[in-house]
Amino acid sequence: MIAVTSPWLWYGTRATAVVGLVLLTASAILGIFTNARLGWKLWPRWATQELHRRSSILALVFITTHVATTVFDSYVPVHLTSAVLPGTSPYERWSVSLGTVAFDLLLTVLISSLLRNRIKIEWWRALHYLTYLAAPIAVLHVILLGTDAKKGSHWLLLVLAICVASAAAAFVLRILRSLKLRGHTTAPPQRSPERLRPRSR
Repeated sequence: MIAVTSPWLWYGTRATAVVGLVLLTASAILGIFTNARLGWKLWPRWATQELHRRSSILALVFITTHVATTVFDSYVPVHLTSAVLPGTSPYERWSVSLGTVAFDLLLTVLISSLLRNRIKIEWWRALHYLTYLAAPIAVLHVILLGTDAKKGSHWLLLVLAICVASAAAAFVLRILRSLKLRGHTTAPPQRSPERLRPRSR
């Protein structure tokens, strides 16, 4: 591979990482809202589903671009193999591996979505939940590897804090919603004693 490095590649890697993380967080939150059947009267549920789908696609596009610019930039020795196989990067092995794991989880979700009509719905749902696992792993990847986070850059720390707080709030709201729906479940109505008495002839 031809050694290529440029400040623009470095800026592109950083920018696509942040945008991809924000979109991934938004996708996870929208997925929680859709799964919990949360919505508003003026905002139909199908609109939330559509936003969830589009934000997932955009997140994967930006994250793929982030991986491509990282591999293409020879400033750091991250090879294509390291982008898909955790633990193979000679540069910041464990920090890079977190990003690799998050990327592999998203690829698994994408492949399962493409095969949705050919696999069981239970399998698709189980694989789809991997998005919720990929988001916090990606946050750790940015915190441990991102130079802006290491230098204490306030804007990136603010973005990370908003992502984590928003996802946590959505998760808590999902739990409260589940408890509320469970509390509304009632036993089937029973017949009154009068109706159980035999009719007199």
